[in-house]
Amino acid sequence: MACYQQEPEVTPRDVDMNADALKKLTDLFQSEVEAGRLFWGAQLAVCRRGKRVLDIGGGLARASDQLPVKPHTMFVLYSSTKGLAALAMHMLHDRGTFDYDDPICRYWPEFAQHGKEKATIAHALGHRVGITVGPDWLTSPLWGDRAACARAMAALPPRWVPGEANGYHPLNYGFILNELMWRVDGRDCGQFLRDEVCGPLGLTSLFVGLPESEEPRVACVYEAPADRESIMQMAALMQFTPDEEYFAFQRSINFDEPVDPQDLPFPEYANIFNRPATHRLVLPAGGGIASARDIAKVYAMLALGGTWEGKRFVQPATLERAITPTNKVGDIDRSLRIPIVYGLGWMLGHLARGATLRTFGHPGKGGQICLADLDRELSFAFLNTGQKNYVEFFTFANELVSLALEACR
Repeated sequence: MACYQQEPEVTPRDVDMNADALKKLTDLFQSEVEAGRLFWGAQLAVCRRGKRVLDIGGGLARASDQLPVKPHTMFVLYSSTKGLAALAMHMLHDRGTFDYDDPICRYWPEFAQHGKEKATIAHALGHRVGITVGPDWLTSPLWGDRAACARAMAALPPRWVPGEANGYHPLNYGFILNELMWRVDGRDCGQFLRDEVCGPLGLTSLFVGLPESEEPRVACVYEAPADRESIMQMAALMQFTPDEEYFAFQRSINFDEPVDPQDLPFPEYANIFNRPATHRLVLPAGGGIASARDIAKVYAMLALGGTWEGKRFVQPATLERAITPTNKVGDIDRSLRIPIVYGLGWMLGHLARGATLRTFGHPGKGGQICLADLDRELSFAFLNTGQKNYVEFFTFANELVSLALEACR
C-alpha cells in the first residue's frame, strides 16, 4: 500500500534532531504501511520546538473499497480525545473557573450521591472517582443526550471511595468533564475546543463533534481481536492474568454490533464509531476526530510550555500541576490491570526508550499515540485505523516513539 510524505517545515538539523534516527522512524512506518500486517492505514507527525519535521501517512482509510489515506484524512482518536478534554479543563482552571480540589458537587449538586460528595475535579481528571463503566442503559443512542448522561453519572455508585485508587474510566471520564464544562462555562467540550484551541491554532482537521461536511475525510476504525485467546495474549504481554471482570471490561469497549450486512451502507458501518451519527456527537472521552498533523500541533504547543506564537494557552504552574503524578509509580490501575501513572487528565511516562514522567499525553484504543515531551520540546502523533494484533503492534508502536525521542539531541 502506498505512502505519502509531506514537506516538513524545517530540516532535522534546524531543530537539533538526528537525521539518521528520523530516517529510521520514517522507514519503519513506511515498511509497515506497505506490508499492511498491523493496520490498514495510518498517519505520523512529529514536531520539535514548534516546527513540524515529519508528516507522513499511507495505507487504506477504508478497506472495503480500497479508499486510500491522504494528507487530508482524519482518524477517530478514541481515548486520545481525553487529552484534549484535559487541555480544555486546564484552560478553564486558568481563568479562575474552578480549583482542582473543588468537589464536583459544588458545580453539579446532583453528583453528590452514593458517597460521591467528596469526589473532586482532580479525582475526575485522574480517573479516581470510581464510576468506571455503566450504567448498562446508557447505550450509544443516548450518548448525545447530555441530560441523560449527567443523570447516569450522578446516579452511579463508585466502586471505591473516590480518591482511594485509580481506575480507567473509558467513556464516563468524558461524560463527567463535559457536564462540568457546561455548568461552569456554558459550552460543551467540543465548542470550547473549537473556540479556544482549534481557532487560535489554525486547526482545520481536529473536531470533537464533527461537522457533516467533513464526514468524507474520516477513516474507518477496525476492532482488534476480541476473542479470549487474543485478550489473554495481550494480558500476558502486559504481565497480568485476566479475570472475568476484565473480560467483561474489554467487551464493554468493543463497538462492533451484530447486524445484518445487507442492511449496511458499507461493511464497516457495523462498528458504532464508523457511523456519521456517532461522529457528530460531543464525546470528550473517545469521539474526537483529527489528522496526526493537527493533534501534533496541539501537543507541540504544550511541549513549548503552553504557548504558541506569543499566545499563552496554559499557565506554567498549571502545566506543572497537570503533569504531577496523582498516584504512586507502580500502582495498578483497577480497570486496565497494569501500572499507569496519571497526572490531571494526561498519562505520564511511556514504555518507549528515553521516556520520563515529563513525557505525557494520552493513548487511544486501537493504538493511537498522542504525546509531548516537555524537556525535549517534542510532540508526536501516530493515528491509525486499529491494530490487527497485539504483540507485533505493541513492539512497533513503542519503537516509533523510541526513535522519535532518541532523535532529539
